[in-house]
Amino acid sequence: MLLWPFLTLLFPLSRALEWTDIIGLRDKDGIIEVTESNYQTLSKGIRNFYSVLYLTASKPNSEGVYCDICDQFEANVRKTSAAILEQVSFEVSTEIFFFKLDVSEVPSLLKEMPLKAIPHLLVYPPSPNDDNFAWHSNQFYQYQIGKHSVEDPVHFADFLAKIFNVFIRIKPDFNYEEFLQYFILCLVIFFVFKKKVLPLIPHKARFFSMLFSLSLILLSITGFKFTQINGIPLLAKDKDGNIMFFSGGMGWQFGIEIFTVSAMYLVMGGCCVGMILLSQCSKLNSNVTNFATLALVGILTYMFAYFLSCFKIKNPGYPYTF
Repeated sequence: MLLWPFLTLLFPLSRALEWTDIIGLRDKDGIIEVTESNYQTLSKGIRNFYSVLYLTASKPNSEGVYCDICDQFEANVRKTSAAILEQVSFEVSTEIFFFKLDVSEVPSLLKEMPLKAIPHLLVYPPSPNDDNFAWHSNQFYQYQIGKHSVEDPVHFADFLAKIFNVFIRIKPDFNYEEFLQYFILCLVIFFVFKKKVLPLIPHKARFFSMLFSLSLILLSITGFKFTQINGIPLLAKDKDGNIMFFSGGMGWQFGIEIFTVSAMYLVMGGCCVGMILLSQCSKLNSNVTNFATLALVGILTYMFAYFLSCFKIKNPGYPYTF
């Protein structure tokens, strides 16, 4: 019995898996390929780092069905792993390891962890005191992989950033098709403005001076400097992945609010100016003038009601708050 402590020192029950043992297995994106030969070594053992395990399949299942989104989501995993290696310090990067396991090539996993669907993304927290740690038995965080998560790599990166408590910036891929669409649209708008609209403006210098001044006023009253100083992103999404146009509370705002509020101000201001100009126009028939005025009043009323509904998102108690 007295020899037992010495025997456990010489022959430990569970060997700790250190980052120095596996860091050389990382590929250029920071992914470690799990094979049948190294599965037992990588899947078990005490560890002081996070294990991000991506389960995929390169071959069809027993029913002959291929995994359609496996390769697509793997691109997001690789992009996020590469971003962590590039952006965080070496000390932090050794606390997070990404593993890719192809169940078609590693049958040992399926014997220990029966799976009904592929792909899966599992995150195992560090287990410095767990002698029996194993992928098939320990608790994990699971990321729900779907169509939205495949199309939006930022959503997956945000999931990991909250777990690791780090900042991850994902560089979007250059979309040539989207660029071509916007280029053609801007080209058409520029051509129409130059050929059709610009000749109708008699005093161009005064017009563009007024336009510039109006732009500065809108930027000032809609909080552009606030978002710039605080580094607030243009778009934010809720837990369901939907864009949030207005933040709750009067002390904060998203970047998109600058443009939405500016658009509402422009429409309401345009309606007021339009009614003034209609009252001074003697060339139009009175019935046309009355109809146009009523239309502008209706638009102004609707826009003001819409503006109030947006304002109540930020201040739900309006107008009864003190």
